[in-house]
Amino acid sequence: MESSSCTEDRIQHVLERCLCGLGIDTPDKQLWNAGLCINRWCLEELVKRHPENFLILLQKILKKTKEVLEECRYELVVPLTLLFSSTLLQAPHVAADLVLLQEAYLLFHSFLTWPEPCSSASKRLLNVLQQELRAPGISFQRLVQSEQGISPGIHHSKTMTVLLVGPVEDVPPEVQSVSDQLISSQHSCRDVSVLLILHAFQAALGSNQKLQTLRCALQSKRPGELEYLMETVNNLMENAASTADLSTARTTLIQSMERLGESITSPPEGCTETGNVETLVLPSPKCHTCSWENDNFDFLNSLLDSDMDSAADCFLEAEIDEEDKNDTSVDEEDEAEGNKDVDFLNNRVESDFSEDITHEDVQEGPPKLRKKPKKKSRSILGVERFSSFFKTPRSPGSCRRVQSMGNRVDFTKDAQRNGSQLKHPTFLSKHPDPLSPRKHVCVRRRPILSCYEGVVEEVPTLVRVVVFGGDKEAGRLARAYSDLQQKESKCPRLTKTCKLQFYLVPTRGRTTGSAGGGNTSTEGSTGSSRSAASVECNGGVLEDSTDIAHMLGLMDSWYERNVLSLLSLSSEVLCQPACKEVSSTENLLTDMVLYYCRHADQPVLLQLYQAELTLAGGERKREVFLHSLELGHSAGIRAVKAMGAASKRFGIDKEREAVPLDLRVGYNKVAVSGRSQWTQTEMVCTSINLYKACRKPEQLDTRIESLQLTMTEVLKSSKSKKGYNQHICVSEVKVDKVQVHGREDGTTFAVCLDQDEKKFIQSVTRCEVSLCSKSGSGSDWRSYKPSPGQVQPLHPSYCSLLCLPLTSFSASPP
Repeated sequence: MESSSCTEDRIQHVLERCLCGLGIDTPDKQLWNAGLCINRWCLEELVKRHPENFLILLQKILKKTKEVLEECRYELVVPLTLLFSSTLLQAPHVAADLVLLQEAYLLFHSFLTWPEPCSSASKRLLNVLQQELRAPGISFQRLVQSEQGISPGIHHSKTMTVLLVGPVEDVPPEVQSVSDQLISSQHSCRDVSVLLILHAFQAALGSNQKLQTLRCALQSKRPGELEYLMETVNNLMENAASTADLSTARTTLIQSMERLGESITSPPEGCTETGNVETLVLPSPKCHTCSWENDNFDFLNSLLDSDMDSAADCFLEAEIDEEDKNDTSVDEEDEAEGNKDVDFLNNRVESDFSEDITHEDVQEGPPKLRKKPKKKSRSILGVERFSSFFKTPRSPGSCRRVQSMGNRVDFTKDAQRNGSQLKHPTFLSKHPDPLSPRKHVCVRRRPILSCYEGVVEEVPTLVRVVVFGGDKEAGRLARAYSDLQQKESKCPRLTKTCKLQFYLVPTRGRTTGSAGGGNTSTEGSTGSSRSAASVECNGGVLEDSTDIAHMLGLMDSWYERNVLSLLSLSSEVLCQPACKEVSSTENLLTDMVLYYCRHADQPVLLQLYQAELTLAGGERKREVFLHSLELGHSAGIRAVKAMGAASKRFGIDKEREAVPLDLRVGYNKVAVSGRSQWTQTEMVCTSINLYKACRKPEQLDTRIESLQLTMTEVLKSSKSKKGYNQHICVSEVKVDKVQVHGREDGTTFAVCLDQDEKKFIQSVTRCEVSLCSKSGSGSDWRSYKPSPGQVQPLHPSYCSLLCLPLTSFSASPP
């Protein structure tokens, strides 16, 4: 490149800006969020302009990683691993003669001895590097196949992305643009297949493969031929990824891809041979948008059923149409060729590929042929005969594809089971394998979540559930998750067929009109007020908070930088399209959502709470909340203000003008030491509010679960017009259990959960708040059955409490 030095300087500068200020809390931090949060997006757009930029960025990341290792900058390890893996995922070609990946393996191997989350992030990257060293581009292949639902072979994984949005009138414009863009940018199976084949050849051969010639040849192929070509390429790459020796795996793959390329490239007239490496952009995943009206996941069952029906065979309909137009296949020749294939497969034990077949495979009898279309042309049969050389026997040892896609399983287990050892002559032989399986140890995480019970690798479908909004939407997600736990404990269905991952994308807070009438829509900010109790009720506004997203940001600086800080940008900036030089129509927010879903996979466990409510008629209700419970005047104000312009007729009052409640309050006060003290008192108060303590780093102590109890007590009241409650005292205490009920019969109050006006409950006489336990778990710790290899828990509370797993880039240690 002529401007290589200038480009390198620009890439270096933007990379430094991506990592600037991570994990540092300064008073003026909010002022810089608007500029810092778009640096990663700018870096990707800059790198996509030329294929060589990916190699430049990988080298710059390694250089920065060496500095981090020398200076012991813990906060930059996880961002660097994420930047390296995302860049390697989209890199068109990394030449085999470059020592870039080998150097990266040795460098990130050094972080395995560092504390969490550095060691886990490095281990995940080392798994990726092991696969890429054997089969270049296999991460790209697996991701696209999984997101598009067209994974060939028997054992395959599938990923569904579900966007949960509220009613149409409540959806922000930037969220609507993301939904419209992802739904409209769906790709056909043919286009995805051509892209995958082109990417596989380019990743393995680089500029040695004339990509334009291959593209022209693939465009002329019939759907059935493309399907078998894609299956052949997939078998070649998966076999290479499961080969123990690195050099043998890559050399065999390159030679096989060269022979396959020669057999399918017959360029028609008009095609020009370029031989240049191109940047192939990741296609948008298949997405489903669901309007979320009820606090449950019942819609996922019908969505999964319909998706399975539509994904039976994406090539079948196109193949039938093509056959009807031009029937050129010969049935007699097909039958003869099929018999020849059977003879070849029966005699393959005597061929040069006999070392791939074990004694157990021979005892299974003649291998069965893959079910073929009713009619095939001669070209399909030729591809079949070529691909049969590289197919792995369908034996228990052929499940490496599924194992390699799991979170806790890597190829090391296969290598040890087959009696081989993972080696490389240049760098792996000097170091012990850091990825050997270790025994599970008992950690102080409280919940045993049902979605993580059982064998993860057996679940065929991963469902990404993306929720847009603030604490109100997070509370609805928590109630839906609790409902799922109860249903699955009685009759498991959803958790047996899929694994759920929940993603929270905070959006700008919705503001409702003041008592003066008329709805006003203003844009919130990251520094918005946390509750209605801190906002003036008369003539002011009531904002939906984003405390849960702030909590994730405190625990994960990369989430704060790339997800939470986007709240600092306006809707116009978020909806701005990407660079025109790259064939991508994604705007800033859409790119962030896809980046978040593809690269964040670590669950952060958030404790759920339950409220046992007794109504005036004697009815008892159990409700679940995640963030807040408002009782009394603050709950009533939130419900009335949700009416918008109609709230004017109700005459919303301030706390001093609210009707006081004569209540008995009992709460269990907790301390950092773990001790607790039960306190019971009688008071006259207007509001009692409970909030999850999650706004400050010191409140995120994982040893205790607590709520911030705020009581607005009336010390002196007067019936004058200036102020009914003359003296008000606001007290705060950290608790984990609360009981509230009236001192006299007939005293009722209102309760609002998670700032959700749909969870506004009136005529409540008694309210008991406590930690939410997992469905089916008892208080007797002896009834808990640990998983194989797991140590008996120290206390029942550490295995029975229910938490919502929100996905982040890194999870802090317990």
